[in-house]
Amino acid sequence: MISFKHNSQLIATFLLLVALCSGLHAQVREFEILDRGMLHQTLYNTGTIGRPWQTGQQGNETTVPLMEWPSRSATIVNGIEYSGQHNILGAGVYIGANIDSIPGEQNRLFALCGGVGSDDPEKVTGRWSFPLDIEKINNYPILEDGSVNPEYDPNEAEQIVIAEWATPIGITVTRTSRAWSYPDYDDFIIHEYSFEYNGDTDGTPGSIERTCDLHDVMMCFNYGFAPSMYGFQRWYQDWKYDGGIYKGDLRGYWDAELWLKFNMNVYTNRTQEIMAKPEPDPVLFKEFAETGKNGGGLCSPQAPGWCVLYYDTTHLAPVVPEPLIEQAAQAGYENESEAANKGRIRTTTILVDEYDPDYHHWVVQKTIPDEQGNFNYSWYYELDEKLRIKQPWCNKVSSGNTRSEKMMYLKDPFNPVNRWSGLYKIDSNTWPDPPDPEERWIGRAAFNYRQSSQAGMQLMTFGPYTMKHGDVIEFTVAEVVGYGADPGKLIEGGRARSLGRKQWTVTPGWNRPVIINGDTLTKNYIDDYGYPDYINSDVATIQDVTKKAFEAYLGYEPTLPVWPEDYPKDGVYSIDAPPPAPAIRVDNLPDARIKIQWKKDQESFPYLSSELVQYNIYRSVQGMGPWTRIDSVMVGENINEDGLYEYIDDDLSFKVGDTRFYAITSVNKMSVESGKSNTNLTFWRKDVRSVDKMDKVYVVPNPFIEESGFKGAPAESIAFYGLPEKCKIRIYSYGGQLVDVLDHDQPVYSHNKNLVTINHQEMASGIYFYVVTTPDGDQTKGKFIILK
Repeated sequence: MISFKHNSQLIATFLLLVALCSGLHAQVREFEILDRGMLHQTLYNTGTIGRPWQTGQQGNETTVPLMEWPSRSATIVNGIEYSGQHNILGAGVYIGANIDSIPGEQNRLFALCGGVGSDDPEKVTGRWSFPLDIEKINNYPILEDGSVNPEYDPNEAEQIVIAEWATPIGITVTRTSRAWSYPDYDDFIIHEYSFEYNGDTDGTPGSIERTCDLHDVMMCFNYGFAPSMYGFQRWYQDWKYDGGIYKGDLRGYWDAELWLKFNMNVYTNRTQEIMAKPEPDPVLFKEFAETGKNGGGLCSPQAPGWCVLYYDTTHLAPVVPEPLIEQAAQAGYENESEAANKGRIRTTTILVDEYDPDYHHWVVQKTIPDEQGNFNYSWYYELDEKLRIKQPWCNKVSSGNTRSEKMMYLKDPFNPVNRWSGLYKIDSNTWPDPPDPEERWIGRAAFNYRQSSQAGMQLMTFGPYTMKHGDVIEFTVAEVVGYGADPGKLIEGGRARSLGRKQWTVTPGWNRPVIINGDTLTKNYIDDYGYPDYINSDVATIQDVTKKAFEAYLGYEPTLPVWPEDYPKDGVYSIDAPPPAPAIRVDNLPDARIKIQWKKDQESFPYLSSELVQYNIYRSVQGMGPWTRIDSVMVGENINEDGLYEYIDDDLSFKVGDTRFYAITSVNKMSVESGKSNTNLTFWRKDVRSVDKMDKVYVVPNPFIEESGFKGAPAESIAFYGLPEKCKIRIYSYGGQLVDVLDHDQPVYSHNKNLVTINHQEMASGIYFYVVTTPDGDQTKGKFIILK
């Protein structure tokens, strides 16, 4: 018999194991993909965006979207496979803080949640980030079965990903990310961040390890941009630090009017005539530019970036100048140093000037003690009307090296005693004329334009904040990508050291000459070739996209310049949506034509601003286009006996074995057309439809002769023909040994088989037998020969 004592020990052990398993289960690094609009992104529950920061050899390919724009951009050129138009090396958010009564840089706590590394990424999971949860929510107007979504919320995004992770500081982060497929609004993703000081320092459910006040809390958002993987690989075969990304081609920019940071590919091998990396083969350049294939003639026209839509000001720590020290001391602080900052960093702060309403600031002199406690280091701060440091704290552009030692200590962008990038000042030539001096920027972090050459990293820091246990600080930022920037706009950055660039730059446009090896291929690219298909509205440049992101967030078109501190902390997301596109079903027919069907439900969608009048039918070789409108169907026409719209594509130039993308869009009376998304866009392989009743199954070619050059199937393969929709194909050697088992589960007539065994060995010359069986018990047999 087991004693009660032993039972208690067993129960305790069991509960401990359950707790450990629960904790381990909770701390699993996972990701979801936003793939609704033209911009696709991979999001992790560790804070990482795109991928862990990486500029090394392994950065040359990807199986998930890395701020992919345009979407579905993987391609093959001259037999070489390219992952596509990916634009981000990695991204994340950094947090720094000091706990109550332990100030100073050497005592700071850090949580670098993604975007850390150099050649190779640094691991954040279990060190700085403890993943808790990630959830993907689809708020599609039309469900995948073609019916109206009864739970559709018109004031919410079509696709949402919510990720949550804990940090060793005791701050748990929740990031809510939103995407749309609507033209005008499909080139950005909005991220709402919530930083909650709940005291959980290790991700253990229900645990509270820290409750004391946090001081000098700073949040730093960090993105690494390199537009685009495809463009760099077409020119250099590399998308990495050595020999690829940092050849002097990239430039970083800061558009203060929109709180927008972005990168552009404005040189190739330091040659300005080949901006945006045009296709290097002149013959292919002409073909791609004229047809729009592979995104057109420019391989890297993207301007990827991010902007600030809202940041918290309520928790900013006020800096207390000298006249208030006595009052603070009377409130219970031990000495003047602590009183000066209400217990934050031991400093003395002296008021230099009274509040100046013209420049929206106070000016104070702040003195910081050295290691011996002597007050030797002084500088000036401009404060807002509430004696808070004007934001952002830091506004940096730099190379792609974000190793943790550098980011935390060597050049800490969220160091509370050193504003890394300097400040905009009254007595400098910071603001040229034009534009007119923007007085409200005086005292905020300056953009360090001197490092805008070879730009990769674009970061911005906010703070310092003070957080009490239970406090929540919120931010909203947007990832944005456009077809270049507003041409001719005077903004900061774009500096090339070798060419003596200064602080302000006129951004280039892509309606310009393309000259390769001295040959002028075009004098005005946009005039001659226009925009590619994925520019599906008047929203083209990154500034256009950014304004739409603000509009989606605010619910109205923003007045420029924007001031995120003036905006509400929650987005409105009340967007005038286009008519919803139908969900489509594509099938092969027995005569090798293709049938497309869709329901009528979208015509009774309750939020239509104007009734639907027609459907446009598109086909493309590539998912990103160019799309060819092959036909249109008016509402009420082409309805079959089952009450479904039906269209038959009988184009003879589209051959069996070829693959295409199909999309059907809805158009209303106002000529507003829906976008192309993952419910109305389908990849399809043309084939003969599967048989209803299996009879004889054939192998082609038979015999297979290696030198025959047979092209009816992929190289080194055979194909089985005459198959039903579902069956199992077993292949045996002449001696009766099982060689392979193929599961056929598609409504097509054939199934390809590479000439390798189930053990991944090459199939030798000889006679092979096959047996085909169906779930209904039908069976047929045959044999084929391989000659090598």
